[in-house]
Amino acid sequence: MKKFVILLTLILSLTGCSENPIPTTTPLVATAKTDKTTIYMIKLNDDGKTKNSVKVGCGDSAIPVETTGTYAYDKTDPIASINAAFMALENTTENQFQAQSLENPIIGSSITIQSVEKSSDIYIVHLNGKLTFSGTCDVPRQRAQIEETIKKAALGNIFQIDFNGGGPTWDENFSSK
Repeated sequence: MKKFVILLTLILSLTGCSENPIPTTTPLVATAKTDKTTIYMIKLNDDGKTKNSVKVGCGDSAIPVETTGTYAYDKTDPIASINAAFMALENTTENQFQAQSLENPIIGSSITIQSVEKSSDIYIVHLNGKLTFSGTCDVPRQRAQIEETIKKAALGNIFQIDFNGGGPTWDENFSSK
């Protein structure tokens, strides 16, 4: 009993709590959810030289950048992660990463994520909208930006993009440009 009183006195003195004899602190619990997510922007004429970049057609690079979004990115849930990352990509402004010499080629397109579902071992990402290209180099830039963002968020899982609900396939949107 004497050890308990000494221990309680020590706890109370360390917590600064003298009125409440039982500490009411919440234990720290590691969480997989965060408001930060990784999206990809394009660095012109980098040719894949920047660390962790992906080489893109026309001699450019898709560069991963961390951004803060309003949607919870969950490192254990590919559906939540894909939704959060794509919504962060959708809401990125044209000049948000200009100071880093990065461009956002999808800014002229109107593309949104409708849903993500798991079918067998594949995550199907349903996107809707219209891709607008200002030149032939925008084709590989936009494709890499979208695909690399989803790939990172898919947490190593296989994914497929359904564009406009059964219209032209994702590949067809880029092959005819």
